[in-house]
Amino acid sequence: MSDSGPATVTAGTSAGADPLPERVPVLIVGGSIVGASAALFLTARGVTPVLVEKHAAVSTRLRAKLFYPRTMEAYRSVGVDQDVYAVQHRLPPADHAAVVASLAGPELRRWRLPAAQDFSSVSPCPSAFLKQADLEEVVRAHAHAAGADLRFGHRLVELRRHEDQVVARIRGADGSTYTVAADYLLAADGNGSAVRESLGIGRSGNEVIAHVMEIGFEADMRKVLDGRRLALAFTGPPEHAYLSWNTAQDRGTVSVTYDPALNDPATFDVQRCRGIVARALGLPPSRFTLTGRRPWQMGGWVADSYRAGRVFLLGDAVHVTPPTGGFGANTGIQDAWNLTTKLVSVLRGHADPRLLEDYEPERRVVGRITVEQALLRARDRARVPIEDRPLLSEAAVSIGYRYPMPGDDPATADLPVAGEPDRWRGEPGTRLPHLPLSGQDGPGSTLDLVRDGRYLLLAGPEGRLWLQAAHRLDPHGTFLNATLLPHRITSAAARPANACGIGDDGALLIRPDHVIAWRAPHAAPDTLAAAVQRALGAARPAAR
Repeated sequence: MSDSGPATVTAGTSAGADPLPERVPVLIVGGSIVGASAALFLTARGVTPVLVEKHAAVSTRLRAKLFYPRTMEAYRSVGVDQDVYAVQHRLPPADHAAVVASLAGPELRRWRLPAAQDFSSVSPCPSAFLKQADLEEVVRAHAHAAGADLRFGHRLVELRRHEDQVVARIRGADGSTYTVAADYLLAADGNGSAVRESLGIGRSGNEVIAHVMEIGFEADMRKVLDGRRLALAFTGPPEHAYLSWNTAQDRGTVSVTYDPALNDPATFDVQRCRGIVARALGLPPSRFTLTGRRPWQMGGWVADSYRAGRVFLLGDAVHVTPPTGGFGANTGIQDAWNLTTKLVSVLRGHADPRLLEDYEPERRVVGRITVEQALLRARDRARVPIEDRPLLSEAAVSIGYRYPMPGDDPATADLPVAGEPDRWRGEPGTRLPHLPLSGQDGPGSTLDLVRDGRYLLLAGPEGRLWLQAAHRLDPHGTFLNATLLPHRITSAAARPANACGIGDDGALLIRPDHVIAWRAPHAAPDTLAAAVQRALGAARPAAR
């Protein structure tokens, strides 16, 4: 399908001539956590998007419950992290998992969730433990307050792509239709993405590794948990049930796998579902109420493409992971963080549109390894054989990944896609190492030096020539900030430049998403202009 041809999501027509379409820089389709985060990240940087979401309200389903430090770093950069932690602090602590005979019965094994480990040596942000719906409320409130145009109950019915814009027909909450023209469209419309399907983009991986029946219930969860810090639980054979709950609302789900060749979903009638929940909770049916059931298919796949012209896919529209590891929502939010920082640079006129070509190779490699690692964790429970791969830690998957960079140095090309966060020393494609800084407003981080959607030149303590070169390149700090690392940060990091892989006279060029675009181990300020051009997409071959 050419960029100039139409891509129809659903046949959409209206009587009479259309009025002139509303023109916006970015149209976001899908208002769950990924789409809402994209709206927040754009609006916080001065780009006002329109977001359309077909549902009228936040989903009450129990979805993601933990958000890793790198996700919280993105929210920190736009001033939202503390409001997220405030919601968490109002909830009972829940940072462990257990295998149980039943939730009200004896625990057979308990462990602390890997996301709850102490990340303070590698990040200024701890993980956050709260349900996705609560996070969505915070993110949407901030996006709306900053000016994002959020339209719930509005559905995309037709999409046409052109070389210089996309034109979407939207059906509003009142049933009327209207047209929006946008420079770019972000499709965050879930694993059944109508946008992806309309573009003919395929998927690679395991579309179904297990059939799951999710049974909802209401019960007095505080009484059942009796002060235990459990976030989730599993039962043993024969049902191998997975239990999740929302203590604040006394709601939860029990999920069991089934073979559709032996069990039609219709066989999960009220009586059977009541028995499954009673055994999993260890409660008589009089102590809980069923709220419904929902069959779904657990899979692990990555879309064959993340982009079609001016349309970009993100979140579950391009990758689906089993829930093991809690990677799904975090990976989607990082898609949004990566893409929106590029879009802001392009829309501000600071970067060449060719910069957007980097979104797919960067995020697709992360999507593949994340799905792979989630499948490894799900293998035993789903009993599906997959090819063995090394099992990486949750920290490596969620924080320590490395993007492929244009013109990768041969010395770094063979580095792993992901590693423990503290193994990296400023290699291009990795995240800027967190080093603690003291400031007027309390402890900070080197990550906080990346501000306002601008690139950062971070030079060693003897790197004043770099600052002069940055000033010549951008005298008014329009797109490039520059600063020196201090000689000492803490006694534990006596030479911070070493932690960044540079000498005291070297420098790093850091993108607005905290990713290192380029590294000069020693003084070579005459190389900065070319490095910035490459980082902004200007020194690339013309797009085909």
